[in-house]
Amino acid sequence: MTMNRKTFLTRSAALAAGTLLGSHVSAKAGTPENAKALAAPDKPEDLFEISLSQWCYHRAIFGNARDDYGWFLKTLRSDPDAVLKGDLDPRDVVVKARELEVSVVDLVNILWFGRGDDAAWLAEFKKRADGEGVRFGVLMCDELGKIGASDPVERRKAVQNHIQWMDTAASLECRFLRVNAYGDGSYLQLCRNAAESLRALGEAAESRGLHVLVENHGHPSSNAAWLAMLLEMAEHPRLGAFTDFDNFFMGGWGHVPERRYDTLQGMLDLAPYTRAVSAKSYDFDSDGNEPKVDFELCLRTALQGGFRGLASAEYEGERLSEDEGTRLTVALLRKARRKLFRETNA
Repeated sequence: MTMNRKTFLTRSAALAAGTLLGSHVSAKAGTPENAKALAAPDKPEDLFEISLSQWCYHRAIFGNARDDYGWFLKTLRSDPDAVLKGDLDPRDVVVKARELEVSVVDLVNILWFGRGDDAAWLAEFKKRADGEGVRFGVLMCDELGKIGASDPVERRKAVQNHIQWMDTAASLECRFLRVNAYGDGSYLQLCRNAAESLRALGEAAESRGLHVLVENHGHPSSNAAWLAMLLEMAEHPRLGAFTDFDNFFMGGWGHVPERRYDTLQGMLDLAPYTRAVSAKSYDFDSDGNEPKVDFELCLRTALQGGFRGLASAEYEGERLSEDEGTRLTVALLRKARRKLFRETNA
């Protein structure tokens, strides 16, 4: 039987949403975002919404604070405002978003680590966002402890730390809290411990109207098969993946030479669980494409798995300024979205 691209994408989405794959996938893909995948898009914006990662401006916010990374981590915990050595107020990311005509900002907790329970500061942040016509999507959390630690006391403390920031996310009306599946022990031991913590976080998220997303973000989580197994083991409808286009490795960070997990395979592994993606970029060619990261491939694969969430523009490069690299990242997402929309309606 002949099948055009529109029919193919719609049927692929139905598979990912659990129509044909059974209850485990349904529990992960059965979200408001992914449920939209069952309907053919009427306009490009129906495929996914573009958001802006606050991390795009980490140099403007931190200045040279991260040059001595040991000092940075120590000071982040003891005097977090002291690491804000840059010229940009973390809250003014909403102005950057408005200038780019992006209406969603994804936040990073360590860019304002000392303000998570500062009600007045948070209220001002929300006021600025409202004034710019911007809302918040993902709150990405780092440096809150290891939810997969083998020590149960350490694990429970990490869960509580994340729940405190979950309250922060709720106060800012975020949709998602992003966590890291860090810990110790064998892959299986870490998977079991992290799954226990994720279930607790999923339950806490339910009463706050949030979803908890795990990123492929180093250590075992950059092995997409392991992360998919973790989400299956945790098995909670409030859990999903925040899938980074480039964080696919074997064995974690820092190996030389780098041992890659195939990007297409990684996107396929995580697509049924993906509720937001990190569209990471480093540089651009003369046509405005990212030479290292295939945005179209990653987005197409996620869409065929049922993704209908946020695509977070995250510029990580050094050759271009943060403003220029971020602008080109957003432009590339828009270009890819237009092309993928045309494919679905061909």
